[in-house]
Amino acid sequence: MQSHLSRRVFRAIVNNEPLHSLTCRNRLSHIPPAYRARNTNLLTACVTQRRTFLPLSNPLPATEQSIILPTEAGLKPMRDLIKSLKDRSRVPPDDVLAKAFRDFFVTRAETPHVMTRFQAHLLIVTWRHLKNRHDSAFEESGPKVWQLVFSNESLENVLFVLSEIECLSEARDEMIKLARGVFQFLSDENGFCFDKVNRPALIAFMNLLSMNGKPEEAHHYLNLFWRRARTWKPSPWLTIMKGYAMKNDRDQLRKIIDDLERRGKGFDRGSHEELTKMLISRGVWDAAKTVYECPISSCQCPSLAVKKAVIKSAVLNSDIEWATPIFESLSQHPLNETMDVSLLWEAAHGKSASNISEQIKIWISENPELKSLLTTSCVNNLIEYANAVGNSQLGAEFSQLAPRWGLEPDMQMRLLILESQVIAGDLKGALESMRHLNEFGSTAFQDIRLVNKLIEMLCSFGRQDDVFDQVSSFLDPVFESNMHLWPSTIAAMVQMLLYRNDVEAVSELLRPRLGSFEDNGRRKIRKVLVAFIKDYTQDIHHAWDAYGLLKIAFPETGVMERTDIMTSFFKRDRSDLACQVFGHMRQFDEFAKRPKPDTYAKCFQGIARTADAKNLELVHNMLKLDVEVDLNTRILNGLMLAYSACDMPEKAMEIFHTILQSDEGPSWYTLPIFFKVCEKHYNGTLEAIKMMTKLKRLDMNAYRRIYTSYIEALGAQCELNRAMEAIDNMQSEIGLAPTSNTIGLFYNAVPYQHWKDDVEEWAKKKYPELWMVLERIERREYEEGPKFVGIANEFLV
Repeated sequence: MQSHLSRRVFRAIVNNEPLHSLTCRNRLSHIPPAYRARNTNLLTACVTQRRTFLPLSNPLPATEQSIILPTEAGLKPMRDLIKSLKDRSRVPPDDVLAKAFRDFFVTRAETPHVMTRFQAHLLIVTWRHLKNRHDSAFEESGPKVWQLVFSNESLENVLFVLSEIECLSEARDEMIKLARGVFQFLSDENGFCFDKVNRPALIAFMNLLSMNGKPEEAHHYLNLFWRRARTWKPSPWLTIMKGYAMKNDRDQLRKIIDDLERRGKGFDRGSHEELTKMLISRGVWDAAKTVYECPISSCQCPSLAVKKAVIKSAVLNSDIEWATPIFESLSQHPLNETMDVSLLWEAAHGKSASNISEQIKIWISENPELKSLLTTSCVNNLIEYANAVGNSQLGAEFSQLAPRWGLEPDMQMRLLILESQVIAGDLKGALESMRHLNEFGSTAFQDIRLVNKLIEMLCSFGRQDDVFDQVSSFLDPVFESNMHLWPSTIAAMVQMLLYRNDVEAVSELLRPRLGSFEDNGRRKIRKVLVAFIKDYTQDIHHAWDAYGLLKIAFPETGVMERTDIMTSFFKRDRSDLACQVFGHMRQFDEFAKRPKPDTYAKCFQGIARTADAKNLELVHNMLKLDVEVDLNTRILNGLMLAYSACDMPEKAMEIFHTILQSDEGPSWYTLPIFFKVCEKHYNGTLEAIKMMTKLKRLDMNAYRRIYTSYIEALGAQCELNRAMEAIDNMQSEIGLAPTSNTIGLFYNAVPYQHWKDDVEEWAKKKYPELWMVLERIERREYEEGPKFVGIANEFLV
């Protein structure tokens, strides 16, 4: 089946080329403002999308070809280099690679993005290639080419960007290798002595090492440069200590403090406060605790400001026990200096909004000056605590303290109220808060965590057109600011767009962002796509379009998920699409992604359900050529069932004899399928009787499913008397009495109306109660006569 998703979209994803809709005015888009109209919404309010089907042979317009997204700057030539090195073909020219390497960092100096493992690998390979070429073929390309990469300015910019960019954990090792190579070239190969590297480059390099798990290496370099660095402000030691704190290395922290004491610098209260607050602001609570507990020079106590900061952070991180001694030490300070954190402490110990209001009245009655110290930050702390513990009702109650105390909500309070409404899933309240926040301009929505949570909530209601418009207008500035969106947020947006039947918009959303997520993030997004494809309430064409996107955007999708997708198309009676999914698995080179025995078995089971003889032959031939899959009884069971369903009982009987001669032998699923084959086989009656006789002679228990299958085989062969006798003897043969399902299956198996009438007349006389149950079930007309609906003897292959 030809996908309804534009081939232009698929080609763009495959080639990693930019893409935007040329015809739809309102489209979810990743394209930066410079490349699109300023008044274009990011999400369309229309469910029906207009799509352009461009022939693959027609080139894109020059204007569209020339657009390069900021996230993709420089990537294509570096990707071509890796491909050419792998294929041992001609590599891209030096000037092209040098420009690509430079463009990558110039773009990210202006707008930082996430560094992925794939990007880090491209950069380190390109750097080493250019470095080797610079050493061996400097004159060949000319000095101007190498200045693009190896000038002091370019090298320093690389270190600056690497120190500022967010690096995924899986990309960290290669990113550090690149930074070391650049710093080494800057300090040695460029003619500088080690002590004359530019100060910003030194700071950037040490910060990069320290914040990426290598504080020991940063410590080493700081010792080398200490003669120059001892006068720097802020002290570079804070960076080193921050790195050790993030590794919870208390021994090294104490050694550094002792070393600073010997050097006459010390670890004063100001540095202690600055470093602790820095770690709190970065959300690294354990590291902040580690630094706070470090001794301060001259046995000084921590400042009041840092005490209040760690108490608040401890409350928000549910670490009250640790903060209790610190809070008790505040008793030496007057209440007018600690009232805000004292109110927060009361809330953390279970006090409600009314309790806190009463407490304030008591304090003010004792000291009227405290009334002037009640500020919005006091209320904000309380709402922030309620949000931290996920109690939206408590947050709403705390927010009512502001008007009670005569306080006007500021932007921070509006944001906290919005977060509380997001936690509660209060769509109406959240939209109202968003309107209030619009008064503060674009600066209102800078909190990445809140924005991501808000988008996720809005997307959960996004199938409604009016909410969809709200999502559209809100996302426009979010995308323009290049705010980092979480994988769960992207997954929510993908789900919303899929259920609005806009797969092309999903592709435009994913293309520039998928590379910035680690495997776990990609898994979240992939899960949404797979769930949509398997949703039987969705139109088959939309499900197939979504599968086409999954196939290209998520090549790592495993066999199990692909098998489930294949099965879902079989259940939709689209054997052609299911077998295409199977064929895609067969095309993989990696063994882990190729069909397993279970995949073949389920494929044959699906083909049996749809009686697809054409694809049965195709898949069977694939099985014959697949040397990695050993035939087992489960596969052969499915193959036998498929051939029987496709009216090839002789072939099915051959497979049954193959099972009998195999080392594994038949399973209990094999026998019901065998009797199913007997229903159509020219000698089916004799084969069925022989098998049942053998089972009795071997004293093997014939379970209800097997015995009922035997009755069906007799009925299908019009051996009514034998089948009726088998039903009458069922209790004595297998110890189980016949049920209405037994009679119904017998009736369904018998061909032609006049024989069915005989079965009905017999059942009414012999089993009137069972037949009364069947009469309440709908009968549907088929070519071979009426059948009871919903009665089946299912076979699990």
